[in-house]
Amino acid sequence: MAIIATAFAETVKFSGSKQELQKRTLALYRQFLRGAPTFADLYEVQFSIPTIRTKIRQEFERHRFVDDLSIQNVLYAKGHMEYQECINFWKQQAQFLKYFPEEDDIQGRHQPSNFVDKFLKNRA
Repeated sequence: MAIIATAFAETVKFSGSKQELQKRTLALYRQFLRGAPTFADLYEVQFSIPTIRTKIRQEFERHRFVDDLSIQNVLYAKGHMEYQECINFWKQQAQFLKYFPEEDDIQGRHQPSNFVDKFLKNRA
């Protein structure tokens, strides 16, 4: 699959109303959900597609109750940048996996065994 970086480019445009921004945010959310299988293939993760989609929903839900329109516009722009970086494979696998610390621990990787490892894990 050839990746054309400008295919997903979008000019930074601030929404003037909450309704317009809501439409754009839902479209971005759908793009992320549709891109979940691509993310799994590109970053060679062992998580299931539903796990990736659940994490995407959690990230969107985290900012659900932000009321300020200017902050919502900035969050939308950052979200679109994240999508573009993920879908164009501009991130490394470690950068992509930062969204999945719980699943990484469940699979038995990176279990802290001594005091220093436990301390550093809780600090991140």
